[in-house]
Amino acid sequence: MMRNLRGLGAFGVLAVSLLLAQPVIAQPNVNVKTVTKSMNSSSAHKECTGLTAAQNLRYWFRADAPVNFNIQYQEGGQMVYPVKKDKISILSGTYSPQKAGDVCIVWTNLNTRPVTLSFEFARLSALH
Repeated sequence: MMRNLRGLGAFGVLAVSLLLAQPVIAQPNVNVKTVTKSMNSSSAHKECTGLTAAQNLRYWFRADAPVNFNIQYQEGGQMVYPVKKDKISILSGTYSPQKAGDVCIVWTNLNTRPVTLSFEFARLSALH
């Protein structure tokens, strides 16, 4: 990479550095996870994360066949499902917790064949 930057001069190197750093500066409190995976038939995939009361969970997914989707957390020994969608292949949204705690996003493949699932989620400051 340094060989490619030599012809840019000091100003060009500074400009490239600022462009590369921009996403980190623009969104300091973002934790993003992006995954594409194959889910076997009759299987589930779970992703869990902790959220503060000042964070939102922004999510997006696409599957090549309908899956069941939910966001869940445990409270007082009971499982709570603030978001639950059945037989859906694309969805995006934002979940805002009532209080700090761990939440899990779960996809369930009830199909008789494997399903390719692509998803992304991010913990964002509630101020965004």
